[in-house]
Amino acid sequence: MAEELICELNLALTPEETLAEGHIALSRQLAKRHPAVIQLNGVTPRLALAPHLTIYQVPIRLRDMPGLYDALARVAANARPLWLAATEYRYNADEASFELRYEAAGELMQLQDDVLDVANPLRGDLLLDRDPAGRALSELIKVPGTAGDNIRRTGFDAVGDPAHGGLFHPHVTINWFEPGTTLDPDSVDRPPISDFDGGFVALGVYLLGPYGTCPQRLAALDLAA
Repeated sequence: MAEELICELNLALTPEETLAEGHIALSRQLAKRHPAVIQLNGVTPRLALAPHLTIYQVPIRLRDMPGLYDALARVAANARPLWLAATEYRYNADEASFELRYEAAGELMQLQDDVLDVANPLRGDLLLDRDPAGRALSELIKVPGTAGDNIRRTGFDAVGDPAHGGLFHPHVTINWFEPGTTLDPDSVDRPPISDFDGGFVALGVYLLGPYGTCPQRLAALDLAA
């Protein structure tokens, strides 16, 4: 019997063009100064590492993709475009990733809930192979605490409003660097954080790439309410 085809997806918000261009410019700037493994480089549908704000990373059986698309289209049609304030630059030294954090706005938290409500039942008991930092989900699901609980419930750790103990900290990852790279986010020559306030206008359905990237866009569902 042939093995069933499974798609690993990144369901993510797509920034408006001007904001995306700012993300890409910052990524290029940092990659000139530090040994980058991943650099943002475009917004085209295919073969570009596009700026994005992850809502949910999830494996879905190929046969369930049409149903997922229809359900996500309904979610997007009932959600408004989001204007989010950037809150801080953050460097995660343990995994050498540099990110822009965004406010955990109530509408964004609700959007994640709505996406989970339609996508998680289609996931069933499937798990992603690895998280963006390369850790096996088959091991992380055994870990006690909130992250493990989230994985056992949804297959994804970054779930829930941080104001209530959740782990969904909205962000756009700007670069991944070589392991061991030292970088002080406060010393980086960068624009004021408010320059990255902006609109997120569509729910993108992407194939999940290494380091949580979005190398191929399957659909862009406009937030249209």
